[in-house]
Amino acid sequence: MAGTNLSGVIFTLSNREPSTDVTVTPAAWRVLAHCDGVRSVAEIARVVAMDEAAVAQVADTFFRCGILQLAAGSPAPPRPPVSKAFFDQLTNELARAIGPLAAFTVEDEIAALGEARDNFPRDEIPALVERLSHGIRDDARRLGFQQVMLEAIRKL
Repeated sequence: MAGTNLSGVIFTLSNREPSTDVTVTPAAWRVLAHCDGVRSVAEIARVVAMDEAAVAQVADTFFRCGILQLAAGSPAPPRPPVSKAFFDQLTNELARAIGPLAAFTVEDEIAALGEARDNFPRDEIPALVERLSHGIRDDARRLGFQQVMLEAIRKL
């Protein structure tokens, strides 16, 4: 969600175990204390007198690691699209594994997921990579493709 507008999104504390260790700064504590399931990111920014983008970044970090969850009735956060550069890398890596039909295969699998390349959501990338992997018959090439794409996903 980083880089997207979270102004109207409302977060609350999660009951789940966090997925990773998080260092919490004093400013982040102020934000976390106001994630009460009632206030939006914009409202929290006003209450704690912080820049809204900074509050959104803190909330996004806590959301990604499982400390926060969306509150009931909250608008869904925008789904950030995938960049052209990522699709170029994806297509090039697939071409190494299956040859010149890679571009057509990528487009077909995007359509099969009910999405469009121009606004393909980042949270659907693992599903796309998995679908593309099934078309790579050689085990070594499939594994190589998956490893390269996993690293590319981590960098997003």
